Amino acid sequence: MPDPEFKEWVSLIKDGLLAIAALVTIGVGIYGARVWKMELIGKEVYAAARELVKQSHIVCKAADKLRLPTDALDKELNPHSDTTATDDKLWRISEIKAYQRRLETFSIKLDNFESAKLDLRVLKGARVYESFMPFGRHLTDTILLINEYLDLLKDDSLKVGPKSSEVLDLQQRMYPSMNLDDDLSQKLSDSREEGENSLLVSRLGNSFIYH
Repeated sequence: MPDPEFKEWVSLIKDGLLAIAALVTIGVGIYGARVWKMELIGKEVYAAARELVKQSHIVCKAADKLRLPTDALDKELNPHSDTTATDDKLWRISEIKAYQRRLETFSIKLDNFESAKLDLRVLKGARVYESFMPFGRHLTDTILLINEYLDLLKDDSLKVGPKSSEVLDLQQRMYPSMNLDDDLSQKLSDSREEGENSLLVSRLGNSFIYH
């Protein structure tokens, strides 16, 4: 018969092996959970980054479109019934309504961009927010320029018309060039691209965003 002391050693060895196996199982489980969590977060960051890039493109194009001169379609969308007003007054009313409508449309796209930026900031930190700050400032400049134009048209004491020097000077600053190579269009495009590039260097990777 086996020595009792030998049996005791065998039992201890078995218990030790079982304990080691349990620890290995726990370790593998924890590692697997961490890998799964990292993969899940990675997918969330990937989706959030793609959405931010998409929304930045959309709002950048919308900012250029916002500054375009009004056209016949704008006038059809903004009819007026005041037949006693002067031609200059009717023109101002038409311009005001057209750009107010555009601002409403633009604000929706701007909200979508800000929401996408916030979603990625939650996942990646403040660096994302900071990298798009110059772009955000130029978007604000666009809105301020439109509001300056609207304030001019709403000032009845000036009684400006489409040929007034104040109007023409402001339109020259406001309207984008045909090739979008004017100063504000370039600043919008360049700052948006800089914000996007910052995503590439913040461990997202080029293929990560554009996969």
